[in-house]
Amino acid sequence: MIFLIVWLLLISYAVFLAPGGETDPILSSIFSGDLGAIDPLVLAVFNSLGLFPLMFVTVLLLNDRQKWPAWPFALLSFGVGAFSLLPYFAFGSRQADRGIRTPAWLVRFLSSRFWLIVLMLFWVINALTLLQGFSLAAYQEAFFASGLVSVMTVDWFVLWGLSVYTVYRFYPDAKLKSLAWIPILGPLLVLFMNKNSKH
Repeated sequence: MIFLIVWLLLISYAVFLAPGGETDPILSSIFSGDLGAIDPLVLAVFNSLGLFPLMFVTVLLLNDRQKWPAWPFALLSFGVGAFSLLPYFAFGSRQADRGIRTPAWLVRFLSSRFWLIVLMLFWVINALTLLQGFSLAAYQEAFFASGLVSVMTVDWFVLWGLSVYTVYRFYPDAKLKSLAWIPILGPLLVLFMNKNSKH
């Protein structure tokens, strides 16, 4: 029920409450390629919305035994983030008496140290964006001026919460699972450090 409520609240925020006028300054800068005009923190959060889905694809497909197949929702999250994942957690993630749907070759790849290290390197590269210097005041200004920034910020926090929940649900006995609280990187570290655990 909580996932359904959060989903409805997220949609309501995006449709009715998100600030911004007809022209979105951040979206215009992205489309024009003028990334230098965007605060590095805004850019890092925007880029992380492409990293969260990679992490969810990995974790969910390694544990795809639920009522509904996880892959459509995980793939849709590349475009709409938590908007696609919340219905899955609300209705489709109940345990089913079945084997894993994901092909064995894909399980081997997604659980491989190579893939996990690649994703962690993506996280590091994105984090390096912040070394350019960032301003919380500039982020706040962008939040109230851009519908994109305001919605993606709320989406980011929902994805963060879902990622922590996902690790604690699917890996209850994992070593150092509290690392999952580190956004994006944490769940990958948990998988990396518990690679020999059963999926």
